[in-house]
Amino acid sequence: MAPERDNLLNRRRKISTTVSAESYAYLRSLVRTRQARNLARAVDLAVERLRRADSRTRLERDTSAYFQRLTGKARAEEERLEQALGESLDEVGFDA
Repeated sequence: MAPERDNLLNRRRKISTTVSAESYAYLRSLVRTRQARNLARAVDLAVERLRRADSRTRLERDTSAYFQRLTGKARAEEERLEQALGESLDEVGFDA
């Protein structure tokens, strides 16, 4: 067995479970549309997407909490940076 394939197999874990008909159809659609090579990769892809969404939600929550805790000088500095960034983005030609 090739070393890279052996390494991949060592990182994978076997699970046995049942899923709803809707979840199974979704996973099969990932395979059918070639977003995943097989059912196992479809599960990995679905979990990856969920983890990414969870991370985004956590980042949004933590960022919001950070800005809500700012007071006085720190808040003024953040607002100054926000203004400067906005102005610099106005100068960037995204369509060029």
